[in-house]
Amino acid sequence: MMGKGMSAYQPWLSTPSQRPHPQPPPSNERTVRHEIWQRHEGDEWSAFEQLPPSIRQRLREHAYDAWSVNALILWRHYKRVHGPTRRAERALIRYLDYCERLEREAFATRYHSSYGTPLPHDAAVASILRYTPTNQASLCVNKPRRTSSGQHGSS
Repeated sequence: MMGKGMSAYQPWLSTPSQRPHPQPPPSNERTVRHEIWQRHEGDEWSAFEQLPPSIRQRLREHAYDAWSVNALILWRHYKRVHGPTRRAERALIRYLDYCERLEREAFATRYHSSYGTPLPHDAAVASILRYTPTNQASLCVNKPRRTSSGQHGSS
């Protein structure tokens, strides 16, 4: 028997605190990302394959999982704003770089408040590993170094 004022179908209760919270799907995510971003649902691989090669490369280099479905939603937005051009790709890559910096700062802050020390990568002043195009890597291999006298010496 239902109480006074209750209907047989109440998808939402009267206040947000009384609404049932859906259980998140099983995940090995143990970071603060869920506090920063909203992850959109969808087929990650299909979304990844729809992105231009430069964006896919940047997602592979992202320090954290950049969530391909979210990136595809952003790519569609940037294409509407800039057209499907290199300019749109560069704008999205800059935005992904910005998001990565925000995540690193959030992780570093959380790590410091939890352990009282800086994030190990920050303490070591380590850079994020990125792919280097092979033509760029070969330019650095045999570059002569300057000696203390200012002369070019061999490596």
